[in-house]
Amino acid sequence: MKMLVKLYDFCIHALATFSGVTIAALAFLIVIDVSLRSFGFEPPAATVALTEYALLYFTMAAAPWLVRQRGHVAVRIVFDRLPPKSQKRWEYAIYGLCALVAFSIATIAGILFVDSVSLGDVEQRSIDVPRWLLFLPLLVGFFGIGTEMLRFPLTGRSFYESDDLAGPEKV
Repeated sequence: MKMLVKLYDFCIHALATFSGVTIAALAFLIVIDVSLRSFGFEPPAATVALTEYALLYFTMAAAPWLVRQRGHVAVRIVFDRLPPKSQKRWEYAIYGLCALVAFSIATIAGILFVDSVSLGDVEQRSIDVPRWLLFLPLLVGFFGIGTEMLRFPLTGRSFYESDDLAGPEKV
């Protein structure tokens, strides 16, 4: 089991690293595109399409890591006014609901992924890209988000305890 957890942790960190590298490559691609235009040259036609795909990829690749680091959005205005005993129950309910939604989206993305692979669909823009490449990051990202939402109650970590927010990551 420890080996599986280590492998999963490695995947989350690798996806976050991939996200950062993708952002840097995207910035470089945009600088090249703008520079070529400024000097009167024709920039690559695929820049806009690659930028759009990169936005999807780096967002979904970083999402599970951001949830782990508690970088996701949480509205605490109601939660903070609940009695302490009900806060824990609501917190677990919120984690469960978030995990359910994330796994549902991952399932839909998985179904669309399989359909696109079996049909051989192609996304036609300035470059042709297999359509399944659009569903793969959704499948991976939302599966990771759901898993991270389940990790909070399983590891005893809380998004809502301020003293836990400043400390190092457990598990």
